Amino acid sequence: MPAEKKNRSRVRWISAALIFFGLGATSGMADPLANFLDKLPARIGPWSKAEQPERYGPENLYTYIDGGAELYLSYNFQGLLAMKYVNENGDEITVDICDMGDSANAFGVFSHSRETTDMRVGQGCEYSSGLLTFWKDRYYVSLLSYPETAEKKETIFALAAAIVAGIPQEGQLPPVIARLPAVDLVPESVRFFHHYIWLNSFYFVSHQNLLLIDERTAVALGKYRHPAGAFLLLVVEYPDELLAKSAQESFQKEYLGNPPDAISQRPDGRWAGCARQENVLAVVLNAPEAATVSAYLKKDYLGRNHDEKKND
Repeated sequence: MPAEKKNRSRVRWISAALIFFGLGATSGMADPLANFLDKLPARIGPWSKAEQPERYGPENLYTYIDGGAELYLSYNFQGLLAMKYVNENGDEITVDICDMGDSANAFGVFSHSRETTDMRVGQGCEYSSGLLTFWKDRYYVSLLSYPETAEKKETIFALAAAIVAGIPQEGQLPPVIARLPAVDLVPESVRFFHHYIWLNSFYFVSHQNLLLIDERTAVALGKYRHPAGAFLLLVVEYPDELLAKSAQESFQKEYLGNPPDAISQRPDGRWAGCARQENVLAVVLNAPEAATVSAYLKKDYLGRNHDEKKND
């Protein structure tokens, strides 16, 4: 998948771990990708469909994405529809439409490596050097044509509009995203995941799953502006208070060293800490001072209204 080129260097080392955890089981759902077969144009300007679309599922995604399928499988990937458009010069536009099962996972894959905030396509998109990625409802989509030209870019956005038109409804952001305080949050930094291995790809914590993150948890990660240097806030929703408490104790002991106030200075001079509110655990990482950690751990992570558009 062309969009995966952005992520390959990040995810190759994770392959064995994700296979060990048994990710990527398929569901018995009907095939929603079939709807796109008739809705996408056979021809758009000088570009026409090159061949029959190809289909991939969790069991054979590795044959299409060499070294990067793990990212999609960890977000409950259901299926992929791959097609190409060509012009008379033999140039290609590759279109990949991924069914991620629900909107939370579609947003999660899209957010994994985004660097900008752009709402021109779908419920959020990113375009750079001939590659357009976006999400809408349960779908994550990438369109690529390289090298970039103005005409190719125009066609890519026209094809994207046709795909968006074939997705009748919008999906909701993961509710945990709304637990991130809005002030000083860098919107394009927001990530959503539910496998602990991705935390290490954003900020290394441990080779062990200290926070007990798994498919039952929902995790939001955001970067916050600070005059002395940006820091990270991790908010984890657990299915119950017992698991949240176990994660809190694990992180306090193994990462923080069991300080009495659950705040400690790291070897690099930065600060970290954690605090639990019922089944929600807030973790501050890489903060410039202890006071910043303390201030963010005291915020209310249970009572905020979930504004589904705020951090899109």
